[in-house]
Amino acid sequence: MKTVTASAKPAEKRMLRRSEDRRPELLDAALVEFSRKGFYGTPTTAIAARAGISQAYLFRLYPTKEELYVACVAEAYGRVREEFARAGEPHRGDPEAALDAMAEAYDAMLGEGDMLVNQLHSYAACQEPAIREAVHENFGAIVETVREVSGASDEEVQRFIAHGMLLNVIGAIGASERDEPWVKTMTCEVTP
Repeated sequence: MKTVTASAKPAEKRMLRRSEDRRPELLDAALVEFSRKGFYGTPTTAIAARAGISQAYLFRLYPTKEELYVACVAEAYGRVREEFARAGEPHRGDPEAALDAMAEAYDAMLGEGDMLVNQLHSYAACQEPAIREAVHENFGAIVETVREVSGASDEEVQRFIAHGMLLNVIGAIGASERDEPWVKTMTCEVTP
């Protein structure tokens, strides 16, 4: 009788990854999941599944759902801030050109979907003090980036940010897909 032995194939080595390498992947997964149901409606099990990790490991990386959400706020707003700086920097000293470049960059980002919806969800979750503080800090950093890079006046920065918020609403409700007079009014070219 022939004895069955273990496979001669070498066992695949499991690649252990440091938690610092996993955090960006987890944030990307969390941004997608939070964009669907917001802070309150998103189960951490869905985030862990999307990230390909266990829920227990998720909580080792971020001990609470709120801490993970705050990290997502910083990540999402940070991406906007970085994109504004990148787009506006070549036009430093020319407020109009810098703001135009930032507006084009933001318009392109709105097409990414998750970024826009995450911003809106972050405003809705501001009844949680830690989230409100993260939104204050990161929204303020965006305003300061626009001001610093563009060199625009307070009034110009305010108009630019206000126009961006209008674009958020238009994008969130899918208004640009409708051919109605009110949509034309809200989507006409406005100088930021």
